[in-house]
Amino acid sequence: MGTRALIGYLDTDGGTKLTSTYNHYDGYPSNLGKGLENFYNNDAKAEEIANVGYISYLDPETGEWDAANKQKPEITMLPDNFNEAMMEIAAEVDSFGADYGYIWDNENEEWIAIKNNGIRGMAEDLEMEMAHLKDKFAMMPERPDQTIEAYHVSDDKEVITKESSEINEDLIAKAEKILKGKANLDDYLKSLQNDIRLNGEEGYADYTVEDFIEDYNNYIQDKMDIDESFIRQMKYKAGIIK
Repeated sequence: MGTRALIGYLDTDGGTKLTSTYNHYDGYPSNLGKGLENFYNNDAKAEEIANVGYISYLDPETGEWDAANKQKPEITMLPDNFNEAMMEIAAEVDSFGADYGYIWDNENEEWIAIKNNGIRGMAEDLEMEMAHLKDKFAMMPERPDQTIEAYHVSDDKEVITKESSEINEDLIAKAEKILKGKANLDDYLKSLQNDIRLNGEEGYADYTVEDFIEDYNNYIQDKMDIDESFIRQMKYKAGIIK
Protein backbone atom coordinates (compact mmCIF):
# COMPACT_ATOMS: atom_id res chain seq x y z
CA MET A 1 0.00 0.00 0.00
CA GLY A 2 1.51 3.32 -1.02
CA THR A 3 1.54 6.79 0.49
CA ARG A 4 -1.20 8.27 -1.64
CA ALA A 5 -1.71 11.90 -2.56
CA LEU A 6 -3.91 14.19 -4.60
CA ILE A 7 -2.27 16.62 -7.00
CA GLY A 8 -4.74 19.40 -7.71
CA TYR A 9 -4.84 22.51 -9.89
CA LEU A 10 -7.15 25.18 -8.47
CA ASP A 11 -8.39 27.43 -11.25
CA THR A 12 -10.05 30.65 -10.06
CA ASP A 13 -10.19 32.34 -13.45
CA GLY A 14 -13.66 32.42 -14.95
CA GLY A 15 -15.31 30.05 -12.48
CA THR A 16 -13.64 28.02 -9.74
CA LYS A 17 -12.81 24.38 -10.34
CA LEU A 18 -10.32 21.80 -9.15
CA THR A 19 -8.57 19.39 -11.53
CA SER A 20 -7.10 16.42 -9.67
CA THR A 21 -4.66 13.59 -10.34
CA TYR A 22 -4.17 10.56 -8.09
CA ASN A 23 -0.63 9.70 -6.95
CA HIS A 24 -0.13 6.22 -5.48
CA TYR A 25 3.40 5.89 -4.08
CA ASP A 26 5.65 8.12 -1.94
CA GLY A 27 3.28 11.07 -1.72
CA TYR A 28 4.97 12.68 1.27
CA PRO A 29 6.55 16.18 1.08
CA SER A 30 10.18 15.05 0.90
CA ASN A 31 9.38 13.02 -2.22
CA LEU A 32 6.32 14.11 -4.21
CA GLY A 33 6.32 17.58 -2.67
CA LYS A 34 9.97 18.01 -3.60
CA GLY A 35 9.33 16.83 -7.16
CA LEU A 36 6.43 19.24 -7.63
CA GLU A 37 8.46 22.15 -6.26
CA ASN A 38 11.46 21.35 -8.44
CA PHE A 39 9.81 20.49 -11.76
CA TYR A 40 6.17 21.64 -11.75
CA ASN A 41 6.43 24.99 -10.04
CA ASN A 42 4.82 27.27 -12.59
CA ASP A 43 1.25 27.61 -13.75
CA ALA A 44 1.58 25.72 -17.03
CA LYS A 45 3.51 22.79 -15.54
CA ALA A 46 1.23 22.57 -12.51
CA GLU A 47 -1.83 22.40 -14.75
CA GLU A 48 -0.09 19.77 -16.89
CA ILE A 49 0.68 17.43 -13.98
CA ALA A 50 -2.78 17.85 -12.46
CA ASN A 51 -4.31 16.71 -15.77
CA VAL A 52 -2.40 13.41 -15.96
CA GLY A 53 -5.15 11.53 -14.07
CA TYR A 54 -3.12 8.71 -12.49
CA ILE A 55 0.51 8.59 -11.37
CA SER A 56 2.14 5.60 -9.71
CA TYR A 57 5.32 7.45 -8.75
CA LEU A 58 6.98 10.79 -9.44
CA ASP A 59 10.78 10.92 -9.24
CA PRO A 60 11.78 13.95 -7.11
CA GLU A 61 15.22 14.09 -8.73
CA THR A 62 14.13 14.13 -12.38
CA GLY A 63 10.44 15.08 -12.34
CA GLU A 64 9.64 12.03 -14.46
CA TRP A 65 6.59 9.96 -13.57
CA ASP A 66 5.23 6.55 -14.44
CA ALA A 67 1.74 5.09 -14.19
CA ALA A 68 0.43 1.56 -13.88
CA ASN A 69 -3.05 2.68 -14.96
CA LYS A 70 -4.57 5.21 -17.33
CA GLN A 71 -7.21 7.40 -15.79
CA LYS A 72 -8.84 10.72 -16.58
CA PRO A 73 -8.35 13.56 -14.10
CA GLU A 74 -11.19 14.41 -11.75
CA ILE A 75 -12.85 17.74 -12.49
CA THR A 76 -14.70 19.26 -9.52
CA MET A 77 -16.73 22.43 -9.93
CA LEU A 78 -16.53 24.28 -6.63
CA PRO A 79 -19.36 26.01 -4.74
CA ASP A 80 -19.79 29.76 -4.92
CA ASN A 81 -18.58 30.46 -1.40
CA PHE A 82 -15.19 30.15 0.17
CA ASN A 83 -15.87 27.86 3.14
CA GLU A 84 -17.84 25.33 1.13
CA ALA A 85 -15.23 25.34 -1.64
CA MET A 86 -12.43 24.57 0.81
CA MET A 87 -14.59 21.82 2.34
CA GLU A 88 -15.17 20.38 -1.14
CA ILE A 89 -11.43 20.33 -1.88
CA ALA A 90 -10.75 18.63 1.46
CA ALA A 91 -13.45 16.04 0.74
CA GLU A 92 -11.86 15.35 -2.65
CA VAL A 93 -8.48 14.72 -1.01
CA ASP A 94 -10.12 12.34 1.45
CA SER A 95 -12.12 10.55 -1.27
CA PHE A 96 -8.82 9.72 -2.99
CA GLY A 97 -7.68 7.99 0.20
CA ALA A 98 -4.82 10.46 0.14
CA ASP A 99 -2.44 11.08 3.02
CA TYR A 100 -1.55 14.43 1.48
CA GLY A 101 -3.05 16.95 -0.88
CA TYR A 102 -0.96 19.29 -3.05
CA ILE A 103 -3.06 22.14 -4.39
CA TRP A 104 -1.68 24.59 -6.94
CA ASP A 105 -2.74 28.15 -6.13
CA ASN A 106 -2.81 29.88 -9.51
CA GLU A 107 -3.10 33.32 -7.89
CA ASN A 108 0.17 33.15 -5.91
CA GLU A 109 1.63 30.47 -8.19
CA GLU A 110 2.70 28.08 -5.44
CA TRP A 111 1.93 24.60 -4.16
CA ILE A 112 -0.10 24.38 -0.96
CA ALA A 113 0.57 21.11 0.90
CA ILE A 114 -1.97 19.79 3.40
CA LYS A 115 -1.88 16.64 5.49
CA ASN A 116 -5.03 14.53 5.77
CA ASN A 117 -6.11 15.15 9.35
CA GLY A 118 -9.80 14.74 8.49
CA ILE A 119 -12.02 16.70 6.14
CA ARG A 120 -12.77 19.51 8.56
CA GLY A 121 -9.13 19.84 9.62
CA MET A 122 -7.96 20.01 6.02
CA ALA A 123 -10.65 22.56 5.19
CA GLU A 124 -9.46 24.78 8.03
CA ASP A 125 -5.85 24.47 6.84
CA LEU A 126 -6.91 25.43 3.32
CA GLU A 127 -8.87 28.43 4.59
CA MET A 128 -5.74 29.76 6.29
CA GLU A 129 -3.43 29.04 3.36
CA MET A 130 -5.82 30.42 0.72
CA ALA A 131 -7.49 33.27 2.57
CA HIS A 132 -6.34 35.62 -0.21
CA LEU A 133 -8.79 33.88 -2.57
CA LYS A 134 -11.94 34.82 -0.64
CA ASP A 135 -12.78 37.57 -3.11
CA LYS A 136 -12.96 34.96 -5.87
CA PHE A 137 -16.01 33.47 -4.18
CA ALA A 138 -19.35 34.83 -3.04
CA MET A 139 -19.78 36.27 0.45
CA MET A 140 -18.25 33.87 2.94
CA PRO A 141 -20.93 32.42 5.26
CA GLU A 142 -20.44 30.91 8.67
CA ARG A 143 -18.87 27.47 8.55
CA PRO A 144 -21.57 24.81 8.10
CA ASP A 145 -22.03 22.48 11.07
CA GLN A 146 -21.90 19.37 8.92
CA THR A 147 -19.59 18.14 6.23
CA ILE A 148 -20.91 17.59 2.73
CA GLU A 149 -23.63 14.97 2.28
CA ALA A 150 -21.31 12.34 0.83
CA TYR A 151 -19.73 11.86 4.27
CA HIS A 152 -20.82 11.32 7.86
CA VAL A 153 -18.98 11.68 11.15
CA SER A 154 -18.48 8.69 13.45
CA ASP A 155 -16.39 8.71 16.63
CA ASP A 156 -15.01 12.14 15.67
CA LYS A 157 -13.58 10.78 12.42
CA GLU A 158 -14.81 11.41 8.89
CA VAL A 159 -15.84 8.08 7.37
CA ILE A 160 -16.36 7.67 3.65
CA THR A 161 -19.83 6.40 2.76
CA LYS A 162 -19.77 7.33 -0.93
CA GLU A 163 -19.80 4.23 -3.13
CA SER A 164 -19.49 2.01 -0.04
CA SER A 165 -21.60 -0.65 -1.73
CA GLU A 166 -18.73 -1.24 -4.14
CA ILE A 167 -16.38 -2.34 -1.37
CA ASN A 168 -16.12 -6.06 -0.57
CA GLU A 169 -17.26 -6.11 3.05
CA ASP A 170 -16.08 -9.69 3.56
CA LEU A 171 -12.54 -8.65 2.65
CA ILE A 172 -12.61 -5.75 5.12
CA ALA A 173 -14.06 -8.02 7.81
CA LYS A 174 -11.30 -10.54 7.18
CA ALA A 175 -8.61 -7.88 7.60
CA GLU A 176 -10.31 -6.55 10.74
CA LYS A 177 -10.45 -10.04 12.29
CA ILE A 178 -6.79 -10.77 11.50
CA LEU A 179 -5.58 -7.43 12.87
CA LYS A 180 -7.93 -7.13 15.84
CA GLY A 181 -6.34 -5.19 18.68
CA LYS A 182 -3.69 -3.50 16.49
CA ALA A 183 -3.04 0.22 16.95
CA ASN A 184 -4.59 2.59 14.37
CA LEU A 185 -6.67 -0.28 12.96
CA ASP A 186 -9.57 2.03 12.01
CA ASP A 187 -7.20 4.22 9.98
CA TYR A 188 -5.75 1.17 8.22
CA LEU A 189 -9.19 -0.24 7.37
CA LYS A 190 -10.30 3.13 6.00
CA SER A 191 -7.14 3.27 3.85
CA LEU A 192 -7.78 -0.31 2.69
CA GLN A 193 -11.36 0.59 1.71
CA ASN A 194 -10.15 3.56 -0.29
CA ASP A 195 -7.50 1.48 -2.06
CA ILE A 196 -10.08 -1.14 -3.03
CA ARG A 197 -12.51 1.50 -4.23
CA LEU A 198 -9.90 3.20 -6.39
CA ASN A 199 -7.93 0.19 -7.66
CA GLY A 200 -10.22 -2.81 -7.23
CA GLU A 201 -10.00 -5.76 -4.86
CA GLU A 202 -8.02 -8.07 -7.16
CA GLY A 203 -4.74 -7.20 -5.48
CA TYR A 204 -6.08 -8.43 -2.13
CA ALA A 205 -8.09 -11.46 -3.31
CA ASP A 206 -5.38 -14.00 -2.41
CA TYR A 207 -4.08 -12.26 0.71
CA THR A 208 -3.09 -14.62 3.53
CA VAL A 209 -2.87 -13.75 7.22
CA GLU A 210 0.82 -12.96 6.76
CA ASP A 211 0.06 -10.71 3.78
CA PHE A 212 -2.42 -8.60 5.76
CA ILE A 213 0.00 -8.31 8.67
CA GLU A 214 2.80 -7.22 6.32
CA ASP A 215 0.49 -4.73 4.58
CA TYR A 216 -0.59 -3.31 7.94
CA ASN A 217 3.03 -3.01 9.13
CA ASN A 218 3.96 -1.19 5.90
CA TYR A 219 1.03 1.18 6.38
CA ILE A 220 2.08 1.99 9.96
CA GLN A 221 5.68 2.57 8.87
CA ASP A 222 4.50 4.87 6.06
CA LYS A 223 2.32 6.75 8.55
CA MET A 224 5.27 7.25 10.90
CA ASP A 225 7.43 8.47 8.00
CA ILE A 226 4.66 10.84 6.91
CA ASP A 227 4.30 12.34 10.39
CA GLU A 228 8.06 12.83 10.72
CA SER A 229 8.31 14.37 7.26
CA PHE A 230 5.40 16.72 7.92
CA ILE A 231 6.89 17.89 11.21
CA ARG A 232 10.19 18.64 9.45
CA GLN A 233 8.33 20.60 6.77
CA MET A 234 6.45 22.69 9.36
CA LYS A 235 9.66 23.39 11.31
CA TYR A 236 11.35 24.46 8.07
CA LYS A 237 8.50 26.84 7.21
CA ALA A 238 8.60 28.26 10.73
CA GLY A 239 12.36 28.84 10.50
CA ILE A 240 13.10 26.42 13.35
CA ILE A 241 15.35 24.34 11.12
CA LYS A 242 17.12 25.19 7.86
